[in-house]
Amino acid sequence: MNDIENIEKNIIKNHTKRVTCFAHFDKNNTIQDYVIYYLKELKKVSDIIIFVSDSNLPDTEIEKIRPYINHSIAQKHGEYDFGSYKRGYFYAKENNLFENCEELIFANDSCYGPLFPFEDMFNKMTPQNVDFWGVTENNEGITGIIDAYRHIQSYFMVFKSQIFNNELFIDFIKNIKQELSKEEIIAKYEIGLSKFLHEQGFTSDSYCEIAKQIPNAFHSKIKELIIYNQMPIVKRSIFLNSIPDISNSFFKKYTNYDYKLIKKDIKKYGKKLTFSEKIKHLRKRIIIIHLNSHEQKISLFGKTLFDSTANKNSVQYIKDGK
Repeated sequence: MNDIENIEKNIIKNHTKRVTCFAHFDKNNTIQDYVIYYLKELKKVSDIIIFVSDSNLPDTEIEKIRPYINHSIAQKHGEYDFGSYKRGYFYAKENNLFENCEELIFANDSCYGPLFPFEDMFNKMTPQNVDFWGVTENNEGITGIIDAYRHIQSYFMVFKSQIFNNELFIDFIKNIKQELSKEEIIAKYEIGLSKFLHEQGFTSDSYCEIAKQIPNAFHSKIKELIIYNQMPIVKRSIFLNSIPDISNSFFKKYTNYDYKLIKKDIKKYGKKLTFSEKIKHLRKRIIIIHLNSHEQKISLFGKTLFDSTANKNSVQYIKDGK
């Protein structure tokens, strides 16, 4: 830590309300523009941001976010987001940054945002009489690993002091290690953390009401979450791994977010779809459009793709994207 960071730490820790451990990874060892914007806006609600990357970032990249962070750790560790959370947490603990802290935030770069000011969410959730909370929750498990369980999704979690100062929580974080698969990470750490805290008697809640009613709503009901719940962040993978159903015009109409940040990221890291994948997506979109306009029969390239009078069950099947 340099002298400037030391001064910032000593000034800030005397009135700290929130500390953030922000997890980052980039296969090309860079910090994307959407991450810079995320951190800039997050700084408005977090007094201290500890940036931890699972990438070997050069100093030139760290300089991009210097105005918004208080400390950075940028070294490959192979433990994914929870490994970064662990390193950020213990840095804060060892430097007494929790002395006057009321809320600890775990956030990562797997999302674009904020689509709406973070202040709106914190103004609603901070006064709630719960021990930890998040943007969304899910009630699914991992087949063959862990049963379905209601849990706070780990891309954005907030803990009150009765948790982050608790020895059991400290032990849980300390025991985070490299796992063999993403499924094991979700089972042990995302689902596992909520389950563990609930078993200790701690309570939780989530910001978006729709996600409490519909499993995996964060992927399946994105538009509804944005329009009706003002969900402040959206999952990056939805845009990188397929042709998204959410357009620039949708973002302009319903959010404050600059869609150019998403387009730039898609251009660099988006999956290159095959022709058949593009046709499959086009087929799905045409069906939805026609269903919304009450058409009964749909054709593409002279071939009947769907006839609602022949099989009504397939209407819902295709609309749900299955």
